[in-house]
Amino acid sequence: MELKGNSDLWRRVRLYTFGFLIGLIATYLMFGGRGCNSLTPGMLKLDDLANHTKFHYSDTAVCQMKCQKVDTNDVKEAFTYGKVDTKKSQDFNHRHPLYNFTGLTRAGKKLNVICMEFDSITRIIYVHDLAKKDTCKCP
Repeated sequence: MELKGNSDLWRRVRLYTFGFLIGLIATYLMFGGRGCNSLTPGMLKLDDLANHTKFHYSDTAVCQMKCQKVDTNDVKEAFTYGKVDTKKSQDFNHRHPLYNFTGLTRAGKKLNVICMEFDSITRIIYVHDLAKKDTCKCP
C-alpha cells in the first residue's frame, strides 16, 4: 500500500515537471529573447517615435551628421536600441516634449540624440557620436 503512494507522488512530480517545461518552451517561442527593458515608458516612447512617425532633421543635426559621418539609418538604429535620459528630457506631458537619449548602432557607434515630438513628426535637433570629439562648427 505504501509503495503505491510513493509512485503516485513520483508520477505527479514528473507530470508537473513536464508541464513546466512545456510552458517554458511556449513562453520562449512567444517572447523570444525580449526582456523587460523594452517595457519602460521611455523605451516604449522611443519605439513609438521610431516606428510611427516621419523624421525631419534640423540644419544643425544635418551638419553634425555630415561632420561625424553618421547616417540616417544610424539614427533610426539609435532609436531602436536607445535609452531615454529622463533627467535631461522635458516632461512627457508637454505639448511638444523634448527627448534626450543615448542609443547604440549595430556598427558600435554610441549616439546622443535630442528630438522633439510634433504630432506625427519627430524633429531631430541634435546628433552627436559620443566616441568622437565635437569639432564641428555647426550653427
